[in-house]
Amino acid sequence: MYQFKQELAMAYFDGCSKKTASRLLAREINLTPGLLDALKSTGYRPSQKRLSPRQLQILISHLGEP
Repeated sequence: MYQFKQELAMAYFDGCSKKTASRLLAREINLTPGLLDALKSTGYRPSQKRLSPRQLQILISHLGEP
């Protein structure tokens, strides 16, 4: 599984640079209804680099498999 947020971003936005993929994932997190609130309930901070297994599960449940 993905441990680093940047790795997950690259899986979702294949073909983009790491920076662009990370920016696009951050945008999806902010624009997908309920996603940011669900992540924050786990202690998520937008600046964190690693994702917990629960945070990863929440992301995939809202955005689908990469």
